[in-house]
Amino acid sequence: MKPVNKKYLLKMAFSIFFISFLTVGGCDVEFGGTGTSSGNGSITGDIIIEGEILNFSELGEITVTATENNFRLDRTTTDELGNFKLQFRSSSEEVTLEFEADSFNAERPNIRVVGNSTTILDITLQQNPTLITIERWQVFQNTLSLSGDTNLEFIESIVEFNIEGNGGNCIFASGTSFINYQVKSINITDCREGIRMQTEASIILQADESIIISSNQDAIITLDDSSVEIGQTTNPINNTVAITSANQFGINAAGNSVVTINPENECSISGGGGAVNEFASGTVGTSNCTLSL
Repeated sequence: MKPVNKKYLLKMAFSIFFISFLTVGGCDVEFGGTGTSSGNGSITGDIIIEGEILNFSELGEITVTATENNFRLDRTTTDELGNFKLQFRSSSEEVTLEFEADSFNAERPNIRVVGNSTTILDITLQQNPTLITIERWQVFQNTLSLSGDTNLEFIESIVEFNIEGNGGNCIFASGTSFINYQVKSINITDCREGIRMQTEASIILQADESIIISSNQDAIITLDDSSVEIGQTTNPINNTVAITSANQFGINAAGNSVVTINPENECSISGGGGAVNEFASGTVGTSNCTLSL
């Protein structure tokens, strides 16, 4: 019998170990956070863009690509109705969409995206001259929870921004976190608590048109040295504000917190426990809002 080659045994043992390392519990281990795909959002990611090319019949099949700093995040082709879906992760939260067809090739930079959200776009692709027009831009954001010194800004005048809490808390921030949304409209609905700010966190929500916040408990609650500002942008169209709590306060301010409501036009604040509650040194400025139970 030939003697066993020790080097050969070591190589075999290493190979078996490496294969076992890559396959855990029968599942392949995937490396990398972002990448490219050739299907409809086949790469796992917490950002989804769904779109419809409104004049699809003029162009035929269109390839749509999302890129970030010239790196391809995802790619797909439109279906028979001109719809597409992309799914990816983003490090800069700003991407470029590229549209390619037999008679069209152009890109739309500066598409603002945020994690855990779905963006829905209605798009027209114009030829001669080449132009990409976003006719409608909706963002459906998952609930937000920020801490530490996190900053989150979304400034885009044509965006309709939505959070649906599904019975949970919609927006929470603590520490020195800062949230700043300046958009076309804001809908924060189906919340347990609509907005809760504490420690030194602050939030600014401004819209050209309507702002709606509705909850089961406090629609807005502020503690410690936090602050909330809600109202019109610098160029409002018909800004209105409606803040509603089914069972608690529309606005509940405690500690040294400050809440300021600054609508352009109609404003209403209501709550099952009262429209506004100021506790300790908490202050609420309601401008010309109508307060009711």
